[in-house]
Amino acid sequence: MSSVLLAEDEFLIRAVLVDALGDSGMTCIEAATGQAALDVLAGDTPLAAVIVDLGLPDMSGERVIEAAVRHRPGTPIIQCSGSHLRPPDVAGQKIHVFSKPYNAEELSRFVAALVRGAG
Repeated sequence: MSSVLLAEDEFLIRAVLVDALGDSGMTCIEAATGQAALDVLAGDTPLAAVIVDLGLPDMSGERVIEAAVRHRPGTPIIQCSGSHLRPPDVAGQKIHVFSKPYNAEELSRFVAALVRGAG
């Protein structure tokens, strides 16, 4: 089973996404803060994808995305936000964007397709 890092501070959104990703055959590593996400990214747990909310309570999601690119090059990254911001300009890495509100099943299918394509 593939592991996905989910950096999302809103409990209900995280819970729904964890279920949807699980239904798509993925295990979710939850991070409610940017620091928790950075700790996972710096560790050695294999990750098939990274989903990052830009509105984290302790730091910008862009900082988490930059760390994901640095620590996990080539890993699919999905940026989620209620504001219509462009993804950060990170050389050599495509950042996929999902605007909030989104359908959890639709996002999980998208992540599963990215993981299959990267594998």
